[in-house]
Amino acid sequence: MIWWTDQPRRARSERQAIADLVEAHDWLQSVTWRLNNELQFVADFEIAHLGATHALSITYPHFFPAMPPQVAPREEIRISQHQYGAGGELCLEYRPDNWEPGFTGAMMIESAYRLLAGENPAQDEHADVLSAHRQTTAQEVRNLKYRALIDAGLIEILAQLPECEAQPFTFDEHYYAQHWLAHPRQLGASDTPPLWSAPARLADPRSRNGFAFRLPDDVDIPFEGNYAFLEKIVTAMKFAPALERMAESSDEMPLLLFHRGIARLYSVGGGTGVRIVYTYRTIDVPNGEQRLSAEHAGLPDRSVAIVGCGSVGSKVAATLARAGVGTFVLVDGDLALPGNLVRNELDWRAIGLNKPDALAARLREINPEVKTVVRRILLGGQESSASTDSALQRIGRCDLIIDATADAQIFNLCGEVARVEKRPFLWGEVFAGGIGGLIGRLRPELDPPPPAARRQILRWCEDNGVPWIADEGGQYSLQIDAEKPPLIADDGDVSVIAAHMSRMAIDVLKGGDTHFPNSAYAIGLDRQWMFAAPFDTWPIDLVAEGAWGTEVDENASAELGALVSELFPKLDGDGSEG
Repeated sequence: MIWWTDQPRRARSERQAIADLVEAHDWLQSVTWRLNNELQFVADFEIAHLGATHALSITYPHFFPAMPPQVAPREEIRISQHQYGAGGELCLEYRPDNWEPGFTGAMMIESAYRLLAGENPAQDEHADVLSAHRQTTAQEVRNLKYRALIDAGLIEILAQLPECEAQPFTFDEHYYAQHWLAHPRQLGASDTPPLWSAPARLADPRSRNGFAFRLPDDVDIPFEGNYAFLEKIVTAMKFAPALERMAESSDEMPLLLFHRGIARLYSVGGGTGVRIVYTYRTIDVPNGEQRLSAEHAGLPDRSVAIVGCGSVGSKVAATLARAGVGTFVLVDGDLALPGNLVRNELDWRAIGLNKPDALAARLREINPEVKTVVRRILLGGQESSASTDSALQRIGRCDLIIDATADAQIFNLCGEVARVEKRPFLWGEVFAGGIGGLIGRLRPELDPPPPAARRQILRWCEDNGVPWIADEGGQYSLQIDAEKPPLIADDGDVSVIAAHMSRMAIDVLKGGDTHFPNSAYAIGLDRQWMFAAPFDTWPIDLVAEGAWGTEVDENASAELGALVSELFPKLDGDGSEG
């Protein structure tokens, strides 16, 4: 975009405004205009103040007037404390956070003069100019590769330590996205209850053991990230174990220094003599940040069976883990292969693993405290009856059973477990071609058991003149026109249905009044079949039909007595059969 070719009138007015500024003030001199190599509008100028002349440029960005121009020195020098490094632009009163299109480059130049004059009010006199600029932590650390996440609970404990008294300190570290990220694990001796500890949050961390000190508040300490500075600190502490490791150590030695409410983490490299020091930028992490509603508080105590750890199941499981669900039973007999990645929560690290194992690892990455039970079994497939029965029993002990397979046989198996054990049952499937999907929720004694619910949905489709579409060519593909490529569901299609399933699952797990007046919904993603448009949603009413729980034989007591007699015939007094 070249704004001045589209808005030449605005470009001319910018030139005139700066020319008027030259006429009005003798501190603005030598204004010349040019285009730089990127065809940006640039004015070179000089600001004269107290006998000094500052050579500057104002550069109009490609998206002017939506964005402010930049004012910077023409040489790689620093002329102000309010500047983004040597040669960088000045941080002025008008910035991207408060800029308006009606502001002008002339206003930016006036602001630059006020800044320089304010910092130098008289000859050989310097003053601080109040800054309105506030950087976020993310802005401050964006170019730093070593970062330590220190939570408020650890800060509170560090503030209570006796001054100059060493405490053992441990942190876990991992290398991720080309950054080293440190997570404190423990403060205090390991053979007694520690002063502070945190759960392990990393799958395969590098652990470091060192020492923490609280330095005297009444002493000014010029913190430096080098060996000489840390050696001076440790020597002043007179702590022999740290002194020995400063002299020679095969491992890195972390030093956590706490001074005037601020924690600073350093790590001295292994070796002897003067060694490299890694300096970490502290990122303060607040305690107990509330990001979920109070209704989620009970979810860590709930368990969910996810049958089918593919595209839909993996996404539902990940969402529930983020919501706080504590235990997952993951059932799938398939492998994660490269083709799965176009629709799955997993990534290339999982390729070649059984899907339940890969998903279990993913859930622990999301929530390290989650518990997982893995069953690498294909329900309804060629598996031993004992393995299938064991898996079904474990599924039946969960607070919610979710079938994400879109397989009728597995639906029947899981539905039977839900009916017998009186467990809520949730299922969903993406229609062929990604034209939409169906989700259903069945609650014991409130909704029909799964087989009856399935029949009612099929009957509902027929009653509405839209018979159930046959799934030909695979769950995610649908051939509508032989002359055109088939429709194929993508990750967005699958994610929509999985998200609706997850929301309904959380609603069930929370208990109480439901937010979903209907127990089943058909959700459109394309103008096909029954759907008039994307996101066209059809609620489906389900009515009570049939009973939940184990079917009990008529005259069960008498029949049970007869069975026991057959299995365990009475014995004579001498132990022989009568």
